[in-house]
Amino acid sequence: MDGQVSAAIIAVVGTLGGSIIGWLSQRDGKTTARLERKVARYADEIRARQAEEDVACRWLVELNVAVSESAAKLKLRDRTEGERGRRPSVAPTDVTDM
Repeated sequence: MDGQVSAAIIAVVGTLGGSIIGWLSQRDGKTTARLERKVARYADEIRARQAEEDVACRWLVELNVAVSESAAKLKLRDRTEGERGRRPSVAPTDVTDM
């Protein structure tokens, strides 16, 4: 009887251990998936703001505020840094799909 009790205890502990490991890996998987969705959303937002900056620069050229899009972009970034204390530092090539 003593051997059967030991075997039953080992079986129960093994089953519980496997269940806990499965639960932890599933939880980590869900967390990873949530973070990946968040990163994708932020990457889309960065691309949208970069596109907005490009459109604004073309518009500034049309209004004869700057002679080229790159000059308009530089003026726009300088002004933003002066007024808001922030300057964009992420290049379009830095925002890549996973």
